[in-house]
Amino acid sequence: MIKRKAPLKLVPVIQVFTKLNIDACGPLPITSKGNRYLITAIYISSKFPEAIPVSDISSVSVTDALLNNFSRMGFPREIQCDQGTSFTSALTTEFFERFGILVRHSSVYHPQSNPVERFHRTLKRLLRVLCLDAGSEWDKHLPSILLALRTVSHESTGYTPSELVYGKNLRTPKTLVMEHWMEPEEESDLVTEYMFKLINRLKRYQEVAINKMEEMQVERKTWYDKNAVKREFKDGDLVLVLATSRANKLAVQWIGPGTILNKISETNYLVEIPGRRETSQIYHINMLKPYYKRPEHVNVIINDETQNSLADQELEIPYLENNSLVYDSEDVIKASELNKHLHDKQMDRLRELLNKYSKCFSNNPGLTNLVEHEIQLAINQLGRSPIECRTDKMKS
Repeated sequence: MIKRKAPLKLVPVIQVFTKLNIDACGPLPITSKGNRYLITAIYISSKFPEAIPVSDISSVSVTDALLNNFSRMGFPREIQCDQGTSFTSALTTEFFERFGILVRHSSVYHPQSNPVERFHRTLKRLLRVLCLDAGSEWDKHLPSILLALRTVSHESTGYTPSELVYGKNLRTPKTLVMEHWMEPEEESDLVTEYMFKLINRLKRYQEVAINKMEEMQVERKTWYDKNAVKREFKDGDLVLVLATSRANKLAVQWIGPGTILNKISETNYLVEIPGRRETSQIYHINMLKPYYKRPEHVNVIINDETQNSLADQELEIPYLENNSLVYDSEDVIKASELNKHLHDKQMDRLRELLNKYSKCFSNNPGLTNLVEHEIQLAINQLGRSPIECRTDKMKS
């Protein structure tokens, strides 16, 4: 079966620090400080990455890590995360509500909906290289990795994340080498002049970055939608969900059927699946396909007794009671209404015939020896005839 993907939905480009995507990365090798996980975050417009090492991914650790980031960047208006218990618990939900942060949950088994997953791939690859030299103390090299990621131009914006956040690129070892070769003159601007230059530079960077991101989105959508098919489900529709197998986490299978409860967006639906730990979850439309019930065949059984009773009523001469003493030929003639079809002489001959052979018209079956016929039965291999029954002892 060819999987029919839905058209790509474009995410609106907004101002810096407005929307934040967060996730948890791990488990990683335990460091000497007890760190095993990373709370990662990336700002949508600036692509500015954040990664905070924690010992666990409980709700307390998640809120503390986010407060650490918000103390430097401020509180965003919107946060997108997956449906993990660390981000859906009562404490985390209350934390977001208190600071006026709108939370949007990504669909299940669809990492494409959260850009921070791509950041995880790059971050893990760099950590893997550093751990070959430094062992399991990956948290000591994390600041160097973040510095490198923040000072590299991003494909979508055309600028480095630090340029979109601070208005200029950060000083790196590469910058030090260039300064040693070129010996640039130090700028001695006043504070007000520097502020105006910084504001204008940030505004120009953001405008160019937004235009670049919009162009990249259109280009990616054109490529992605070549084989896309627009689909839609309604509330109450039955669907099958592509999910990981419980026996093998590396395998996927179609489960269900589930019921569409609500349409969250053009591509996300709230689906209820009976028998799952979480009965209702958000799924992307690419993980759903319609479920069709098999046609039900209803067999009509006609009662034989009804047919027999109807056939009996249609007989010209009805059955008499099973008692030969109450037999009366006149009752038979009257019930059959033969007098309507026969003249008087024919009726007299009929009465004479019935009286002469009254025993033949009795209700009780009789026996005759005028004709006899014998049937020879074959003997099987056990020496028994086919109709011979073996008597078995009853078990108590």
